[in-house]
Amino acid sequence: MSGVTFLGTAGGRMVVTSQLRKSGGFWLSLAGKNILVDPGPGSLMRSVELGLKPANLDCIVLSHKHIDHSNDVNIMIEAMSGGSFRPRGILLAPSDALEGDDPVVLRYVRTYIRNNIKVLEPGFKYSLDGVGIEVAVRMMHANVESYGLKFTFDGKTLGYITDTKYFNGLPEAFKGCDYLIVNMVRMTHDARFEHLLPEDVIRILKVAKPRQVILNHFGMQVVKARPDAVARRIEKESRVRTIAGADGMQFSFDTGKAVTEPTISSFG
Repeated sequence: MSGVTFLGTAGGRMVVTSQLRKSGGFWLSLAGKNILVDPGPGSLMRSVELGLKPANLDCIVLSHKHIDHSNDVNIMIEAMSGGSFRPRGILLAPSDALEGDDPVVLRYVRTYIRNNIKVLEPGFKYSLDGVGIEVAVRMMHANVESYGLKFTFDGKTLGYITDTKYFNGLPEAFKGCDYLIVNMVRMTHDARFEHLLPEDVIRILKVAKPRQVILNHFGMQVVKARPDAVARRIEKESRVRTIAGADGMQFSFDTGKAVTEPTISSFG
């Protein structure tokens, strides 16, 4: 059984810091492997609340190092490794999350996974016991390394469009995906913030043509506009089935159906 559990769907500093929506990233269970993507604030707590077991994680992925995507990466590495007593697992992250002036992964914590770290970069591909993980494209976001990803499993492909502004070539990078998770933070353009708008998502979907898209990572503008209503508009204009993620929502890649606000996750 393969699917995703959204630990939280908050995006942008105001929604994250106010916790109008929960944060923490999303947990993928793909062909028997557990992968945590972008463990932002509250990732550990939300995992436990939803009945997921961090000690069962096989891999943690950072699309980029901003705090709403990486805040809990160190504690989740510690949890994945059984408090360091069971060194295991792998971390995939951009180089600027690991080196330079502002690395976000503590060096002593890296030993808990025996320094089993792979650096994301253009052209990156990795096989996690049959689950393929690859960089689809480098994003354009606020002068940090940010990477869009593809996961292949059970004959399916899931794309993840993390934080970015729209740019030529973005839609084409995600052609062939069965499912897309798209971070959509804003409703209106502001040059200070490099994030996708509904109009950008529509442009992407008209070219990429996935079977289904799940919107995620909502900023204050999207929360006020009601994500479900925005999803309906995007679906109408793109003609691609579109749903808005919800805190705690599970989505099955086997059935293509979502369960909103579960008490305990069926995955992981």
